[in-house]
Amino acid sequence: MSQPISFNYIKLSGSKLSPESFGNKEPRINEVYEYMNREKVKIDRWDMVPVTFADGVHWLSVTTYNYARNALNTSHTSPYEAHEGASFDVAKGAWLIIGDPIPAQPPIGAPKNERYVYIKTVLSEELGLKPFIVEEKFVFKCFKGEDISIGRVRNYRYLLAAYKRDGNSLPETELKQTFLWKNYLSNPQVIKILEDVSKHMKKKPWYIERMNEYALAQYKAVWRDVASEFIPAVEASGAIPDHNVHYVIVNSLDEAYYLVTILLAPQINAVVRELSPWIGHVQPRFIKYFKLPKYNPGNIVHRRLVEIGRLIHNEGEDALKKVLKEIEELVRKLWNTSNATIGIKRS
Repeated sequence: MSQPISFNYIKLSGSKLSPESFGNKEPRINEVYEYMNREKVKIDRWDMVPVTFADGVHWLSVTTYNYARNALNTSHTSPYEAHEGASFDVAKGAWLIIGDPIPAQPPIGAPKNERYVYIKTVLSEELGLKPFIVEEKFVFKCFKGEDISIGRVRNYRYLLAAYKRDGNSLPETELKQTFLWKNYLSNPQVIKILEDVSKHMKKKPWYIERMNEYALAQYKAVWRDVASEFIPAVEASGAIPDHNVHYVIVNSLDEAYYLVTILLAPQINAVVRELSPWIGHVQPRFIKYFKLPKYNPGNIVHRRLVEIGRLIHNEGEDALKKVLKEIEELVRKLWNTSNATIGIKRS
């Protein structure tokens, strides 16, 4: 393998440099060095190398590159696709239900084969509206990024949506026959707020961005968007993630355990910790930066990763601390890691 060209990245921390520090004039280089020595400015240096991923070139420290190089996916293909969660926490909480839905008797004249619930939303409470009855089929289980801890979703919520269980929104003519419309969406105050949010998307007011069949999939490996590394969890209830969550759809609970364990690998998170400060989030595209073999239940390494994922799902971060070294060794086998490292060729 040819040696990548590198550059030296220098980070200064400690005392703040400012024009006032040098009498509001441009300092000479020796004055800067004297100031740094006097004020105890910390200097960190890293040798950085370029790595070409599907979306372009990113820079990693040589130390991280050598540690994780066999995990890096430069083929631009992956058996797994990541998605951003649905934007249901918008419009002043119009869709977010407060507390749990309460079973209700069918309203007069309502179909007896439907189930109904009393609910209130964040918006309805703000507007001073009383709890109202809607069809239970329009209530969906959901969660936010802040509800995710290592291994599992620790808290669930409920949202209201004018959608079918296949991820398609209700046609307007059908929606206007529902109690969701009659008791809530037809309220002028509610519809005005929804219209203000939806007009820039040129969609109907009850449209929820990225509310689709993917978001409703039963088995997912999910992780927080706002983090410095993967904080992944198994989600097996079909709950809908919000836009601060990213997810990969998988075919089974075991596959979710498998994928979450790999995303906790030290090699992967060494890379993510270096990339996330520049990008700001642990984005869906990160999933394609790594070699993630498709789950194979006949593979002994895959099966052990499933067992570890199940343990972490049940016991959380305490369990992870006990098995982190084993995860590191297992994924090394997964990627057939060699011990070769690279040197530095200066540009």
